[in-house]
Amino acid sequence: MKDLLDNTFIILIGFAGTGKYTIGRELCRQTGARLIDNHLINNPIFRTVNADGVTRLPSPVWQKVKQIRLIVYDAIREISPPGLSFVFTLELRESDPAAHVAFEELRQLSEERGSLLVPVRLICDVEELCRRVVAPSRAEMLKEISPELARKKAAEHVVLHPKHENTRTIDVTEKTPAESVEAILHEVELIRGGL
Repeated sequence: MKDLLDNTFIILIGFAGTGKYTIGRELCRQTGARLIDNHLINNPIFRTVNADGVTRLPSPVWQKVKQIRLIVYDAIREISPPGLSFVFTLELRESDPAAHVAFEELRQLSEERGSLLVPVRLICDVEELCRRVVAPSRAEMLKEISPELARKKAAEHVVLHPKHENTRTIDVTEKTPAESVEAILHEVELIRGGL
């Protein structure tokens, strides 16, 4: 599996509770890629404002988060070994202009490194999403834990659909993390094979 992901960027895009972190961690375990989870970047700032996973965060938080994200991207650009692969997790919404900018930043980074870019939209039935979002482990990681917010988000928004030829959509409602990883790796294999 490690050869399959040589110099690849996989971007897992989905709402809170979809399983991006769990799937990303398993994907990295199987392939040797490095996980750049959104909470790796968010949580140093979230801790400074006492985030509880329910209360809306003050808007200046997101500018600080962006600064950390760009530093991480600079490190990938400037000092990461050329063949190293990465799995990124992001909650990006189609209706949010900042989400399109965030995707473009990763697209540019992958282009600068000559990396294969595979954006993967992870979608999940709203009832399953509400069930998953309250998992106790999410609160420990300062993740969103409100089923009401999850339901509202699913009703009002859709997961970003990047305008990129390699974009794939996988419904993870009834998949285990291992099954989701298998589906993602199958798609990467098809892309690498030119299908």
